[in-house]
Amino acid sequence: MGNKMFEGMKVDVGLAPVSLNGNSTGVYYNLADYRKAIAVLQVGAMAATFTAKIEVFQGTNAAGGSGALLAGATATITANTLVTSLKLTLATVLNTHTIIINGLTFTAHTDTTDVTLRQFAIDGGTDTLDADELCICLNDATYGIAALGLTATNNAGVVTIISTVPGAVVITAAQGVGATITVATLSAQAYVEVDALTLSDGFTHVACKVTTTSAQVVSATLLRGGQRKEITQKVGASASV
Repeated sequence: MGNKMFEGMKVDVGLAPVSLNGNSTGVYYNLADYRKAIAVLQVGAMAATFTAKIEVFQGTNAAGGSGALLAGATATITANTLVTSLKLTLATVLNTHTIIINGLTFTAHTDTTDVTLRQFAIDGGTDTLDADELCICLNDATYGIAALGLTATNNAGVVTIISTVPGAVVITAAQGVGATITVATLSAQAYVEVDALTLSDGFTHVACKVTTTSAQVVSATLLRGGQRKEITQKVGASASV
C-alpha cells in the first residue's frame, strides 16, 4: 500500500479566505526541507472583465525580507473564461439575442424552441419561463452544452452552469448579440507549480501573493513537497480513512 497523500505534501494556508480588492501576501514558509511547491488559488464570484492573480514570492526569511517574485511563477484568472462554474442572468431577453458557451451559440427566438438550431423561445412572459426554454437547449445531449460535459439549471431566470462531472470541464461564456443575458463567474481556480525548486541566492522562503481587480472572495493554499524528511501536518482537525 502506498503512502498517504498527507505524508507526501505539506499543506499550509497560503492566504486565508478574504474579500480582497487589491493585493495581499500570505505567510512566508521555509523551503529548507522541500524541493517543490504548488500554490493554489480559489476564487468566488467575479463579474465580467475582472481578474484574480496568484504569484509565488521568495524571501530571505519568515518576515519576507527582500521579497521578490519568483520568475514565471504567476497565473491569472479572467472572469467567465475557463472557470469552474458561472451563471447567466436573463433580463427580458429579445429576439435574436445570443449567448456563447464553450464555442456554442444559443439564440433567442420570438416563439419557437428548436434544439437542432440551438434556438430557445422567449414568449413565456417571464425570465423564469424563458430560462426554462434556454435550459432545454443547453441540456440537449446532442446539440447542447451537455454534449460538452456541462449541465445547466434554472432558478427564477438565473441559469447556473457547472461541469457534469465535477472538475472535468471548465467553462467559457460571453454575450453575443445584445446585452439581455448577463454572464458572471461563480467560482474558479488556478495554480502555480514550482518544480525542481531553485530559489535565488540568499532566498529561503516562499509565499502566495493574490491580486484582484475588484472586491472578490479569494483564498490560497500552499503545498510543499519533495521533502527531505518526514512531514508532520499542523492542522486544527484531520481524518484519514
